[in-house]
Amino acid sequence: MARPEYLICLECESEVDDFTWRDGEIRRAVCEVCGNSDPDAFALPEDFDQDFEEDEEDEEEDEEEEYLEDLDDYEDEEEEE
Repeated sequence: MARPEYLICLECESEVDDFTWRDGEIRRAVCEVCGNSDPDAFALPEDFDQDFEEDEEDEEEDEEEEYLEDLDDYEDEEEEE
């Protein structure tokens, strides 16, 4: 795999271009924004985008579940009266 142009810091979601890439792996990286230097706490941009989209879908599902639970609670209160 070719060296990416930048990485994404998983701590603060900043773009990071100060890193060492060797044999298809992140060997060293430093985030100038938050100071993160753990190579495992960085992602390739395409991996981060994919994770971000999955997180958004999960949040939408959670919001829908909460709405339905609130609706059920409201209907239960209406029936009690």
